[in-house]
Parts: sequence; structure tokens; C-alpha cells
Amino acid sequence: MSQTNPAPTLQDLVDRAVILSAEHQAHFADLGGESAWDADLEAGTLTFHSEIPLVCGAHFLGTAAPATQSWLWGWHNVNHFPEGVVAAAEHVHQRGVTGGIFELSTPEILLTDAVPYRLALAAKAVTGHFTHFAGPTGGGTCAWFLVTHPRFELPPATVARVARVVPEGIGSTAVADHRRAVRAYAVLRGLDIRWQDEQTALVGASDGEVTVSFDERGRLRDLSVSLAAAPEPVPAPPPAPEQPERRGWFGRKK
Repeated sequence: MSQTNPAPTLQDLVDRAVILSAEHQAHFADLGGESAWDADLEAGTLTFHSEIPLVCGAHFLGTAAPATQSWLWGWHNVNHFPEGVVAAAEHVHQRGVTGGIFELSTPEILLTDAVPYRLALAAKAVTGHFTHFAGPTGGGTCAWFLVTHPRFELPPATVARVARVVPEGIGSTAVADHRRAVRAYAVLRGLDIRWQDEQTALVGASDGEVTVSFDERGRLRDLSVSLAAAPEPVPAPPPAPEQPERRGWFGRKK
């Protein structure tokens, strides 16, 4: 009898997205994602007024309102935003319905400090958009968005970058399975990953390799980097010897 894999839980989606999300958020900050901003949700855009302004696609996820201690999903669309603005949230909603994930399929849920970020991570895993922004809208309420722009494509993964984002991601929220999170990051990032044993993974990068080790409970223990040897320079060919000048009859040059 064939066995089917169980539908992912909210925690599974969080573990899958958490490290790649950390890398995208660092890249977003480098591009000016912490600049002054404004929204035009009729046009479906958020604009960040950095040195080089970023006009991003805005995908409204929901609002976190401390006054009412609630998270309200954007797919509920009480503000009647255009369909394109809430399409990503609706996609998350459908995954929640088909997968039986309460937090993704219930329009309003109890707010805790961790809830908005974890729901954003789940939305990233479902949609494949890995950059988010949370903007204050007044009275302590924050609106959460996934944002898209061609400049959000990540540069090649260096060993320094991988060694930075792995612990940042795992340390940013509760992660059930650190090994699964590292494996998911490598797969989503298109990096080679090899397992020496259950407690040691080797993650390839553009300029070397990162060794990630785990303790006996599968928790992240240590990272070390190994840079690839620089290729030997190819010596320039020696200059061609000068040819003696040839002269034809009567001393004329040829």
C-alpha cells in the first residue's frame, strides 16, 4: 500500500521559509527597505524612498492590531482592495483550507508577538515571494505585505552570506527542525548540500563551502567556512621573437 506525505502544518511552512526569508530581508534592507514609504493600493504598489526609489508590487497579507489583540487576514478583504492586492493572501487561504491549517484558513485569529511574522513566513513558503514589509498604519496597528521587485533577486550565495543567514533565520522564531530548515534553504537557494552524517551538512556556496553541525537533538550547534582555492593565474605567453628584416633584390625592403 502506497503512503502519501501528510499535509504540511504551519510549523512545517515556517521551517521551510525561515532561512531564505532572513537572506531576502537582509537584501531588502541593503536596497533601502527601511526608508520612508507610501502605499497606493489601488495601483497595487508600495514605494520606498531610498537613494534609488523602489516601486514594489504590494501583496497585502493582513493587519496586526494590538488594540483588539487580533490578526485579520487580507483575504477577508474588509477594505475592498483590488483583487490583485489580495491574490497572494487568497492563495494562502486556499492552502490553509485544503491543508486544514487553522491559522491560514480562519479570517481573524488571536494576536501574539510571534503571530504576524510566522504567518508571513508561511505565506512566503506558499507563494514563493520571500520579501515582506510591515508598515504602521496608526494606533499601533501594522499592515503586513509581501513585496516584489526585480531587484529582489539575490546575488550569488557566498560562504559569508550563508554563514550569516542560517543562524539569523533559525534564531528569528521557533523552528522545530533545524536540519529540515537548512535542507530547505539549500534546495530553495539552489545550493548543493551533502550530509556527512546526521549531524553534519556541507552546503556549497559560490566561493567555498559552509559546514553546518547539529547536536544530538538536531539543533544548530556550529558553523565553519572553507573558501575555495583561487585558481592559479595563467601565465601570459612569451612575446614572439622578432623576425629579421628581409630585403629583396637591389636592397629594397619586402
